[in-house]
Order: sequence, then C-alpha cells, then structure tokens
Amino acid sequence: MRFPVLAKILAPVLAVAFLSGCSTQFFNGDRQLMRPPYPAGEERNIQEELTKSLGSFTLKYPKSGSYRSAIVRTDLTGDGKNDALVFFRQDETKPISLALLSQDNGKWQFVSKKEGEGGEIDRVLFGDINCDGKNEIIVGWTIYSSGLNIISAYSLQDNALTAIDVKEYSESKAANISVAYTDMQLYDFDNDGSDEIIASYLNLSEVTATAKLIECHRGIDNAYTMSVTDTAPLDGHVLYYADAKVAKLTDDKIYGVSLDGYKDNSTMITEYIYWNSQSGDLETPFYNADEQAVLGTVRNVNVTSRDIDSDGVMDIPVTEYLPGYDHTSEEPMYLTLWYNVDFGAKGYTFLNKKKNIINLSEGYSITWQSAWDNKITCRLDEKNRILYFYRYQKDRFAFSEELFRIKVFTQTEWKNDNHDPKYAVILNSTHETVCAALFSSDQNLVDQNTVKSAFSLI
Repeated sequence: MRFPVLAKILAPVLAVAFLSGCSTQFFNGDRQLMRPPYPAGEERNIQEELTKSLGSFTLKYPKSGSYRSAIVRTDLTGDGKNDALVFFRQDETKPISLALLSQDNGKWQFVSKKEGEGGEIDRVLFGDINCDGKNEIIVGWTIYSSGLNIISAYSLQDNALTAIDVKEYSESKAANISVAYTDMQLYDFDNDGSDEIIASYLNLSEVTATAKLIECHRGIDNAYTMSVTDTAPLDGHVLYYADAKVAKLTDDKIYGVSLDGYKDNSTMITEYIYWNSQSGDLETPFYNADEQAVLGTVRNVNVTSRDIDSDGVMDIPVTEYLPGYDHTSEEPMYLTLWYNVDFGAKGYTFLNKKKNIINLSEGYSITWQSAWDNKITCRLDEKNRILYFYRYQKDRFAFSEELFRIKVFTQTEWKNDNHDPKYAVILNSTHETVCAALFSSDQNLVDQNTVKSAFSLI
C-alpha cells in the first residue's frame, strides 16, 4: 500500500487549500462559493478594479506548479512592467475564466478576459512559445467530467486574450483532440529560441505512459497553433509522479525533464526525457522496450533525483543492499549510489558520483567512504532515533561489533544533560534538535573527523 507516501504528498496540498480562504472545492465542487475579503496592497487594488469591470466573482487558485496564487503578476505586454493575470469564476456552471489587468500611470486597468476550459486549474506556466519576444500563458485545466488534465495556451493580441489551439491527433477517434497530461514542463528544449512543452501522461487504465513534445507553429490560416510533434514511451507501471523538473541532464549541456515516479510505496524510478538534436527525436533513454518498463534507475529509497554534488548536472539515486541484508530481510537497509549519465550513440552510461547512507526519518545523510566498502554495515532504530554503524565480517554476525552511532536529541534533552555524555561529537544543531555521534573506544576503522565531514542535511 502507498498510503504513507500519498499522505505526505497530499498534506501540503490540503493545507494550502484550507488556508486559502477564498474558495473551497472539496467533494462538493463549487456548490459553496465564498466571497473572500479583499487583501491589502496591490492585490486589493487589482481586485477592486476587477470588481468594477466584472461585478461579483470568486478567485480560483492553481493547485500545483510554481504559481499558486489566483493573482499572478508577470510581464505579458512586453513593456517591462508586471501585468496581473487573474483566475476567477462568476458562474459555478461555467469553466474558470482568466482576466488580464495592466498598469497605467501606476493604476491598474482592466484589459481583457477569456473563458477557460476546466473546472479547476492544475497549474500555470509562462514562456515565449512563438519567438515573438513576449510570454504566452500556458494553463493546465482539470476537467471535472473526466478527471483529466488538458493543456491550453493564450496570447495577448491587440489587447485581447486570445486562445491558441493546442491539439494532438487521436488515431482511435480519427480527429484532433485536447492534449491530456499528468505533468508538463516548459523550456527551450531544442535550443531554437522559443519554448516548447514536454508533457508526460500516465494512462492508469491502460497501464501505459507517454512523453509528448508540444511545439508552436503557424496554422493554415496563419494563426498560431500548438500540436504534439513527437512522442516517446514511458514506464506505464508508475502509479504517480513524485517530482518533475527541467534540468541539465549531462555534462555536455543536454537539457530535458527529470521525472521521478512511484511504482509502489517503497519503489521509485527516474526517467529522463530530452530532445535529441542529432536524431531529431524525443528520447526516453531509460525505457526498456522489451520489458516495457524502466529498470536501470529502480531504487528502494524515497529520494528524488537532484544535483547531489552541486556541479550543475542532475544526479540519479540507485540503491543496493548494505552488507548483511537481502530481499528476505524484514527491515533492509540500503546504500544509495548517485550517478550522472552520459549519452552515446549506442545508449547511455552511468557515471558513479557519490554514495551515501540516507536517514529519511531524521533528514540527514552520511557520505559513504570507499574505505568502508564491504567492511561496514548499518542498522536504524527509528524509535530511539539512532543510526548504528558496525564492522562487517562475512562469516560473523553482521551487528556484533559496533563502530559508532549517530543519535538525534531534542534541544531539551541535550540542554538538560538527559543523554549519554559519550555523545561528544556534535554533527549538527538546530533550534529543535542536536545530532551527535558516539564512537567506540576500541575501534580504529572510522575517524571522527571523517564522519563530521561526511554528515549533511537533506
């Protein structure tokens, strides 16, 4: 079951929704619309101007992405001053709408409004998709009737918000349809001066997943349109995505999307999606066509890909059992290996960057030393907040000779001396906790300074 992970992911979303104070859509749709009090400052001025033009309305909030406000300020007119994009609803039977306000001599003026396509906003992105020097608006809508997320795009033309058609061709329906997605990222992936969308779509009912490249071009009537120009397979056994981000994937400056997904409560994978300028194809290099799954980045630790060594390149975590553990262990522990990736003509190669032991419950890691290979193993006592390190000898009980341990104390415990005084090496201290190490007096395998330098927060 994956309820603990879901709880961690949903908790902040629910908290934002409950604290927003402007509109609540839990279970009852929009049957109970609540008129918010005006905020102070610029947002108050924006709402007052919008009220003059529209009358009564309810603000609506994106539920994911970088922009979580109903009023998003960014330059859409290209004049160097921030405009205000507002998401709102006047009629609960109709989709959410967008409104644009601009500043004129320091005062907000209503410019345009446009009805959207969904009953809920998933996310909003901004980028120059047509290389005109101005940002367009990309909105992910959630459709109540189907639960699908679809993509819409809007531009400002002649002081009016204008929809840009976003479609993909469906062979089963023999028609162009709205582009469904689970995640989408915006960036100039092919380095042509305009931004593209890479969308990822999980089709749970069919156990398939697809990466889609969406680009803007001129249509037959010379109007801008966006369409899916290439696709690539992803692992359809993923249940949901935990994280997605645009990142530099390799040392040779290939940018793409790093996508972390859960296959069950304790198993994660990372997928890369990028535009191959040499082949002219959208690539998902970790996908194994024979297995119809991703195998090379499977791990048993709930950690997402990240730039672990701050070199500007994304790193992927992969796990292996620590000495003394295997698939039959009730509470196995893992060594996490971090890799860079090198793309070549015949595929990809993993480049080992770093190893560490990650204590997720306490939020820290210990960089693994090469001198420890096959000589040290660990055991975690979550209840007492202790991570033990033992000398490993293959023919002996794995946890017989303790080398050192790391324990997390509350500040109260530490200040009241309610702890073993042998915990003499402080590794980290915050206003809430103290993390300290205790070393066995009769061991010479591990140096205290090495452990101090190997410790870091995650």
